[in-house]
Formats: sequence, structure tokens, C-alpha cells
Amino acid sequence: MNQRSRKPPSVIIVAGESDNDREVLRHLIRALHPGPCPKIEIIKDKIRLAAAIDQLSPRVETLRKNALAKAKDCRAELAGVVVHADLDGVADENYDRVRARVSAQLANGLPCPSALALAAVEMEAWLMQFPDAFPKVRRGWAMRPEDCRRDLAYVPNPKEHLQRHLGKPPYRESDSPLIMEAAVKNGHVSATPKGNNRSFRDFAAELSAWAT
Repeated sequence: MNQRSRKPPSVIIVAGESDNDREVLRHLIRALHPGPCPKIEIIKDKIRLAAAIDQLSPRVETLRKNALAKAKDCRAELAGVVVHADLDGVADENYDRVRARVSAQLANGLPCPSALALAAVEMEAWLMQFPDAFPKVRRGWAMRPEDCRRDLAYVPNPKEHLQRHLGKPPYRESDSPLIMEAAVKNGHVSATPKGNNRSFRDFAAELSAWAT
């Protein structure tokens, strides 16, 4: 095969609401992607899709253009787009409505597979599914047994909950990528993790369905 006929590399583009959330997703994608995972690149546009449920089309179009531009900069084909958004609410009927609308708009507006990381209430509730990862990051951290058994998609303020109950030093948002990295490194991350959070399972199912 000569140089000109070689297929270009593939890239997955990640967009989201904060640097920490995007880095959490970088670790999650590597753990959940079916087959060999392409290179992962970040775009830092704060595209708040969940908060713009009635004005999705222009925001998804902006996402499409930026994802294609990033792939072009990387001299790679766009293999997929992963988008994070905090729902700022529990996994009730509104969660179902928002997820269905945003996922459909992403599928219609993007030229590649997509996966929506719509976290109920916020990303910290996803981290709580992996209790064994916390002491790997800070020795003084331990989740309470009752929190390991609860439905984490209904914890009203996960970030504040961790700050109150996890231990010392207090949890900070900047700890979240380290926790997910530890969860992946120690083999805790799967499509059906130890903890219970429907919003995570929906994301994992969507990503796992990508063609290899």
C-alpha cells in the first residue's frame, strides 16, 4: 500500500460544559468504546444543549462545524462526537424528554455517530457509581454504604453531597478527572457499573452501540 492510499486516522471529538467534565469523558470513552478507541480531541465550546431544548438546531450546527474543523486540523476522519451536559435535575420525565430531543437532534445534525452524556443531576453522580475509586485518589475518602446502594440519578445535589460526606480533604470539581481515571485504571468502569444511575447507563448504551 502506498502513502497516498492509506486511510487517514480517526478522531472522536468531545464537547461539554467544563474542562473537568470533558476530561472525565475522555477517560470514560476509552473504557466504553467498542473496539480500538480512536484518538480523542477536545473542543472547548460551551455548547449548553440541555438548557436550549427549544433552540437546538443552531447549536448543533455550530457543534458540527467545530467538530469537522477540529478533525481537519488533526488530519483525521470524524469517527464520533460525544457531548456532555448536566441536566441540573433528577432522572424524571423531563430527563426523558430532554434526552430524546437532544439525542435526535445530534443524530440528525452530525455526519457521524454521537453519544449524549446527559448527567442527572451532574457528573458527580456518575462518579459515585465507582466507590472503590475514591480512596485511590485520596486515602481519607470513602463513600457511605447507604450511598452505594441508592439510585444515584435521584441525588439532588451530588457535588455538595460529596463535599459533606466523602471525607477529608473536601472534594473539589477538579478531582473528578482523577477519580474517573482511577476507576478506569482499576477496572471498575463498564456499561453496567457497581452503582446505579440510569443517565450513565443511557450514555454507555449509546456509545457502546457505535459500529466498530
